[in-house]
Amino acid sequence: MKQIVSLLVVLFFQTINPQPKSDFVLTPCVGNQILNSKTSESDIIKIVGKKNVEKVERWYAEGTERVVGSVFFKDTPQSFFIKWKDTVNFKNPEWIEIHGDKSLWEIDNGIRIGTELKELVKLNGKHFTFSGFDWDYGGQTIFEKGNLESDCYSIQLYYDYEDLFENEWNQIVGDKTVSTKNPILNKIKVYVDAITFYFK
Repeated sequence: MKQIVSLLVVLFFQTINPQPKSDFVLTPCVGNQILNSKTSESDIIKIVGKKNVEKVERWYAEGTERVVGSVFFKDTPQSFFIKWKDTVNFKNPEWIEIHGDKSLWEIDNGIRIGTELKELVKLNGKHFTFSGFDWDYGGQTIFEKGNLESDCYSIQLYYDYEDLFENEWNQIVGDKTVSTKNPILNKIKVYVDAITFYFK
């Protein structure tokens, strides 16, 4: 009975004191109070617990760049990966990578995982371009000096291609530049699939 009461107390306090939304909002180049250029892995472990942290190895740049970093809350909406500047002491983030269908993370200008193309164009204040889908650098945005242009983050798009004919699909995949004005994009769902956030 005491265990049940204790569990109810914990659930009650989690309900009235959920993790603040601000913990998942990043200001370009700066981050937030928890994640910033001075953060260390040990700082985060004090908050989230060691069980929610895992050192991992990832490969980038078409398999030519090896990165050892830390993933937090793996396979959950809170998940994020950090590449550290100091890879000996695991401190001072160089960049954070965020993805996952239900990710809670967002940039304070309104970009989040799942943001659809039409909304991005609206936030940017103008049309922009991106690299064609389905290769290692696919879906990388170029905001063309719009409101969203920044060297503090990069955005990768992906798409739902089920309703496309082959000749249409060929216009938006591969090593080419695609404009958001392309009418083919109106036939499919195009959305933010990954965010890489850089610290300055």
